[in-house]
Amino acid sequence: MPYRLIKLLLIFLFCFLGQNIFAVTAKEEDAILRDFAWQKFIELPKQERSKVGVTLSAGALRGASHIGVMEVLSEAGLPIDYMSGASMGCIVGALYNAGLPLEHLQHLVNNINTNHISKDFNIGGILRYLFAEKLFSSAEFQEFIDKEVGSKNYEDLPIPFACVSADIKTGEKVIFDSGPLSLGVRASMNLPGIFEPVEYRQRLLVDGGIVDYMPVDLVKKMGADFIIAVYALPSFAGTKPSNVMGYVLRIGDLRGAVLTENSERQADFVILSRVGEISSSDLSKTNLAIEIGASSAYQALPKLKEQLIISGVNYVFQ
Repeated sequence: MPYRLIKLLLIFLFCFLGQNIFAVTAKEEDAILRDFAWQKFIELPKQERSKVGVTLSAGALRGASHIGVMEVLSEAGLPIDYMSGASMGCIVGALYNAGLPLEHLQHLVNNINTNHISKDFNIGGILRYLFAEKLFSSAEFQEFIDKEVGSKNYEDLPIPFACVSADIKTGEKVIFDSGPLSLGVRASMNLPGIFEPVEYRQRLLVDGGIVDYMPVDLVKKMGADFIIAVYALPSFAGTKPSNVMGYVLRIGDLRGAVLTENSERQADFVILSRVGEISSSDLSKTNLAIEIGASSAYQALPKLKEQLIISGVNYVFQ
């Protein structure tokens, strides 16, 4: 009899024969078995289990919730083989994949200011935007990312990673999975109507969320067998936007709500962070978004573990 199966039977015996002694409840029995099987799953070599892909949605500052989700998944030991992201999901995914501790990521989100994003966020730039119709540059944001990750390329990342942008001339989706990491991150978060398009290889690139809000398809093409989609869920029941950027972000959310319907169907598991009541441009609520993300992931974790164990049951108990 295989060693792993013997261990599993021993766990069963402990649960059922010992329940009168230790007063083990059915819920506790399930947790013991799940934790045992989960440990076996995460210990398996990559080639002997389901390949796991994680995709992080767009969502502007509400996407800070992804930091909380990744913290819970990381602590659970979830093996991640492929990652993708759009807009804010691209920023969190890229910085996480580049090796930045999640605590530092949280610090960056809480302390980011307009100088990190554009040199044009000043009186002169605003006047040019209003009267000369000149968009802001996001070049400073690319420099900021380079400073944080050490000018890494996609090829340097430990987990294969891809993000999306959109060519404003053609409407095509543009995928970044090679070359400078900071360039793809900048292009993926480059809000149309606010920032100048990023010129790259005869393309004019803007926020990837307008063409693929939650790029499940990218990790699927990479080879993921089991796809976890992380969605910073917007809400359209709150107050109306109060400025130009708010309206631009709201349009992106509306477009994203349509796009994610198909993405959710393609995913094997969806973690919903219900951050809709947080304004997509409210810097004061990033900690709350992170806490909501962590809570959402923690609540979803038992079911996620079960589904992953089932997906690899032939390997776990062979």
